[in-house]
Amino acid sequence: MPKKFYAHSLNGQSPEKWQLLEDHLVNVANKAKEFADVFGSGDWANCAGLLHDAGKGSNAFQAYLRHANNIVDKFAKYYRGRTDHSSFGAQHSYTISKQAGKLLAYVLAGHHSGLMDWQQNATHGLKYRLGKEIKDVVSVFKDITLPKNLPFKLSPKRSGFQLQFFIRMVFSCLVDADFLDTEKFINSEQYKVRGDTIKINQLNNI
Repeated sequence: MPKKFYAHSLNGQSPEKWQLLEDHLVNVANKAKEFADVFGSGDWANCAGLLHDAGKGSNAFQAYLRHANNIVDKFAKYYRGRTDHSSFGAQHSYTISKQAGKLLAYVLAGHHSGLMDWQQNATHGLKYRLGKEIKDVVSVFKDITLPKNLPFKLSPKRSGFQLQFFIRMVFSCLVDADFLDTEKFINSEQYKVRGDTIKINQLNNI
């Protein structure tokens, strides 16, 4: 992957000191997997992490980062304001699999805006996001293999509830992992004060 693709910038710093997109995707994938391993879904969360910001691998997004930092270079001609960087991962996942890929597509498309319905209206919902035209994106992990099995057995009477709850759990793992890695890069001092020193029984007394 060309090193010109970055996930996050730092105010007042040149691109060489920004966070590489591939590093961010791998970090988030590892952390999300760690969270989801607890309920047997680490492979699902790992895939979500690898794909969640893949849409940042475009000239338009790289131009957006540079514009936000008042940097004018060869990417300037691609600038068109804020860009949708979450739809690409969802589309790529759905292209790989209309079953597992669709479940992950909900997680990927909503990891910033929140989980959405399949078709809320003509210009919102996962169906709309999967149909958007996305240009100029380099797929970082294009050969990714999605999980083939759910970590639970579907019940004929409550499969809908099971699937939506599963999506919410993987979504939570991805969002937390994404926020934590972003904070670690952008505000390392704030990140250092986080931890799990407070236990559940202690929270009951707060």
